[in-house]
Amino acid sequence: MKLNKIILPSIALATIMASCDDQIMEWQDKDNTVDASELPLTDNEKLKLYKPIKEYVAQYHPNLNLALGIGADMYLDDADAKALIDANFTGITLGNAMKMGVMVNASGNIDYTTVDNVLAAMPAGMKLYGHNLLWHTQQPQTYLKSLIAPEMKVVVDQNDVCVNVIGNSGFEENMNGWISWSHHTKSLVSPGYNSNQCLKLSVDNTSTNSWHDQLFWTLDTPLVPGETYAYQFWARTDNPGAVVQFMYQNTANGNQDWGANCELASNWVLFTGEVILSDEKTDVTRVGLQFGGMEADIYIDDFKFGIKNEGPANLCENGNFSNGTTGWTINNASGGVETVELADAPSGNKNVLKMVANDAVSNAWDLQVISPKIPNTTGADVEISFYVKSDIPGKGRLSFSGDMSNQWPWMNWTGNQSGWTEAFETGTGWTYIKVIPQKFSCDFNEGTTTWQFNLDFGYMPGVTYYIDNVLVTEVADEPAPAILNASRAGGITYIPKSAEEKKTILLDAMEQWIKSIMEHVGDRVDAWDVINEPIADGSNGWRGIDGVFGSNNNDGVADSEPVETETDGLTLNWASEAGNQHWYWGYYLGKDYAVKAFEFARKYAPNAKLFVNEYNLETSPAKLDALIGFVNYIDQNGGQVDGIGTQMHVNYKISKEQVDAMFKKLAQTGKLIRITELDVAFGVEEGKTITPSEAQLSEQAATYQMILTSYFENIPEAQQSSITIWGFSDNKKEHEYWLPGDAPNLFDGDYNRKIAYKGVCDAIAGYDVSTDFKGEEWKDLHEGEEGTPAE
Repeated sequence: MKLNKIILPSIALATIMASCDDQIMEWQDKDNTVDASELPLTDNEKLKLYKPIKEYVAQYHPNLNLALGIGADMYLDDADAKALIDANFTGITLGNAMKMGVMVNASGNIDYTTVDNVLAAMPAGMKLYGHNLLWHTQQPQTYLKSLIAPEMKVVVDQNDVCVNVIGNSGFEENMNGWISWSHHTKSLVSPGYNSNQCLKLSVDNTSTNSWHDQLFWTLDTPLVPGETYAYQFWARTDNPGAVVQFMYQNTANGNQDWGANCELASNWVLFTGEVILSDEKTDVTRVGLQFGGMEADIYIDDFKFGIKNEGPANLCENGNFSNGTTGWTINNASGGVETVELADAPSGNKNVLKMVANDAVSNAWDLQVISPKIPNTTGADVEISFYVKSDIPGKGRLSFSGDMSNQWPWMNWTGNQSGWTEAFETGTGWTYIKVIPQKFSCDFNEGTTTWQFNLDFGYMPGVTYYIDNVLVTEVADEPAPAILNASRAGGITYIPKSAEEKKTILLDAMEQWIKSIMEHVGDRVDAWDVINEPIADGSNGWRGIDGVFGSNNNDGVADSEPVETETDGLTLNWASEAGNQHWYWGYYLGKDYAVKAFEFARKYAPNAKLFVNEYNLETSPAKLDALIGFVNYIDQNGGQVDGIGTQMHVNYKISKEQVDAMFKKLAQTGKLIRITELDVAFGVEEGKTITPSEAQLSEQAATYQMILTSYFENIPEAQQSSITIWGFSDNKKEHEYWLPGDAPNLFDGDYNRKIAYKGVCDAIAGYDVSTDFKGEEWKDLHEGEEGTPAE
């Protein structure tokens, strides 16, 4: 739009004059001495005339790095934002992309892809700040815990499907270790499956998809692609139609999958299965169940998972009926004998033996199948086990031919009976039968080289039976040494590592991480946050030292001392949600963790400047004193700190007195001082969004200007290192998690300059730069923006 003179034609003037019956309008000659270029400028007009921030830095503070804190995704994917960032700032700090918890996966491997992409996209000469090496959060907790986790010993029942790694599989005392979400409540109820209690999952009517409700156990080490794992659990429901599915998951990278539907019944049903992860399914650290989709009460017990248990050799050939009835002899077929497929077959191959008792049966042997011939175990005992269920309540037994001294022994068939009985009862859920005949006055006859047993199910007419996973194994003469509390579900015991072993392991992991990333980026990163936020609020103690932690889980539960026992293994009691994985290096390494971190950093990046970074120093003099003490300890014990970073996430009402006092005390340390994460927020209630008034925006600009001016006035030039503005704009995508609903940055949501931009530039220049602007400059700029040549 041109600034054109207004000229009224004579006919219009006459019309106006004719309409003025009651007033006389006096017209003055125009003043040809005033030009539009001399008109005073508005604040918005002045704002547009400012140069990019880094031009003022080059002119007034050429040794200063004026950087921006930004997410890697925004810098790489938003071309408009990147162009403005590159034009205005001399460096960047990545919000999350260089943190250990982001780069190091659960297996300890480091992914440099994002960092390399950022370095390739940055203009030549632009600095990248290393943020950060060690922190108490966003650490690869699963990986670090796996390094110091106790050795796990497992006594495996030969009939277990897996080498179980679930530490609280039976829910006999509590629900510890199990996490779940979201449309349900969980509780412990009695009885469980052959136990005192089980887990009850009460799903409400808002659950409409299977994935709406999930239950997980977090593993100490990630699953290995290509390995064969197995799972089993018992389940029932009060609500027909309810189903559960086995599931594994990694919340960080989205690697997950689930098994077939397990349809529940009112009685306890055993579900088993196997899973082999493909090569791309890396760092899977959760296993469990998903069970949403309908309102229901679901009961779970004895959940076991681990590497598939091959177990001792099965002396009964084709005991899982994978080859139909090959090797088995159908002696009395009654209503029919065949193999069929069942989805919940305990053996995992779906084939089971189906035996139907017709209405004419009256004796046990009226429905009889004889096993394959089994070699004699030369005097050793044998164990026979299998799973059985029926469509209605039924009854069965094992019998023997002339190979055994007792052809029709009474036994304690399940191990849970009060005494010996002739036969066992069956129901619609799988019943596990396990007997050692020799314990019930039934031994091999002398001279026997092979033997057989009979499945007898002719007791009751009209019943259909299903049998699966028949195992016959030799029982060792001497039992394995007792290495665990045999009453504990899962058969697991733990052997903790010593404190010195843990310290050695973690120091090595720390050194390898620091070495790897520093050597990878080289001199492209010339300054690092070696340790971030080491001082806890309130106590002002070192995080991880003397019981000080100072952080919470997402549910508000405070982090606390880890607990490690031989029965339960290592429980960290530190938040582990994705993106918020807590790890307190000082807890296992003591105060010298800080010294070693700086020693390693100096070793692998000898030319870089090394910093400690902390927040709330401007509002907490006691915390500032504690941080200076932290730095002094490092310097006095073999490390060397180059500088101190103060984050300065402040409110726009912060006082000049507080800011000046902080910078003066920091200057007294003689260290390099940098503002690492500066933003000026208004303060917004949770769930609300602010639209700042002009007056508030002016106050915010004044606060930015005051802070930078204080920095330049109170920090000697030789100690001035860098100033980083935290966040580029007020756009909602930048504030989904950090200061949601607020407007703390120099650019608004549409990437336009705010008055705060002027405040920063004026602070860098040391005066109000806009006093130099002329109307002619605005006129030229404005006409250039409209695409019209200037007059």
